[in-house]
Amino acid sequence: MTFDRLMQHAKEINDKAIKNSMGELAQKKGAKFPGSAEYDQFKQQYAFIEPMFEPFSRLPDPARYDPLLADLNAAMATLNTGSVHTTQLTNDVSLANPHLDKMTTDGGYLQGWTGDAAMAFKANFIDTFKTVSGNQFSVLSTLKGILQAHREMWLKARDDIDKIAENTKNALDNAGGCGKNQWSFGFSVVSAVVAVGGVVVAVATGGIVPLVAIGAAASAGSAGVASLTASGDSVDTIINSMKQAVDELTRHIQEVENQQIAEKVRALTEAVRANKDKIVAARPNLAGMNDRDLTGDSGMGRSD
Repeated sequence: MTFDRLMQHAKEINDKAIKNSMGELAQKKGAKFPGSAEYDQFKQQYAFIEPMFEPFSRLPDPARYDPLLADLNAAMATLNTGSVHTTQLTNDVSLANPHLDKMTTDGGYLQGWTGDAAMAFKANFIDTFKTVSGNQFSVLSTLKGILQAHREMWLKARDDIDKIAENTKNALDNAGGCGKNQWSFGFSVVSAVVAVGGVVVAVATGGIVPLVAIGAAASAGSAGVASLTASGDSVDTIINSMKQAVDELTRHIQEVENQQIAEKVRALTEAVRANKDKIVAARPNLAGMNDRDLTGDSGMGRSD
C-alpha cells in the first residue's frame, strides 16, 4: 500500500494524461506536433485531477483508533464476570476479574437486619450485580465492534483510493501497447462492516435485550465485492473511468458510515436508553439516609 504517496500519484496521473493527450493529438495531426497552446489546453483540462484526490489524502488514520480500543478492552476486562456471552469481539479480553466475585454475597453483614433498605440493598444491588456487570460488558463489546468497523472502513477506503490511482497510472502507461489495455477498480470498503454475531444481554427481570454487534472483516478475502472494469487506450476513456471509480468510492464510504455504522450506533443508543435499570446499578436506599431513619424500619431495621 502506498497511500502516503497518494498526491504524488495524482500528480503523475495528471502529467501522464497531458503527455498521452499530446501524443494522441500528434498522431491525428501527422507531422505537425502540437505546441504550447495545446499543452496549456490539456493542462487546464486535467487540472481537476489533483484536487479530486486531495480530500482522500486527509482520510482519518486507522491507527488513531487503537488507543480507544485498548481502553475499551481494559474496561471490558474490569467488568468481565466470566459468565458473559462470548463473541469474536471478546476474544482478546483478559480473564475474568476475580474482584467482582466479592459482590455476590453480603458476607453475612446483613444477616438479621430486617429493614426495608437492607432487604432492597441485597435484592436490587447485590443479587443483580453480576447481571448488571455483564450487561455493561456487552454494551462495551458492541461499542468496540462499532469502533473496529469504523477503523476498518478508513483502512479499506485508503487502500481503495490508492489502488484507483495505481491502476489509472498503469492504464495510462499501457495505452497504445500490443495487448488489450484493461483495468479494474475494486471497492473493498463495502466489506468493512460484517456481522460477527449477536451479543445477548441477560437482564435481572427476565428476558433478554439483544444488541447486534458489528466488527471488522476478519480478512481481506471478502475485499473487492464491488468493482468497475474498463478497457481502452484513449486518455478520455481512462480518466473518465477513474472519475467514475472515485465517485463510486465516495458513495460507498458514505453508505457504510451513514447507514450501516450509524444504524448500529442508533440501535445501541436506543437499547441503553430503554434499559438503563438493567445497565446501571440501582442507587441504594441507604444513600443519603439520616441517622434516625438508618436504624428504623425504612432503613436497616434492627439486628436480631
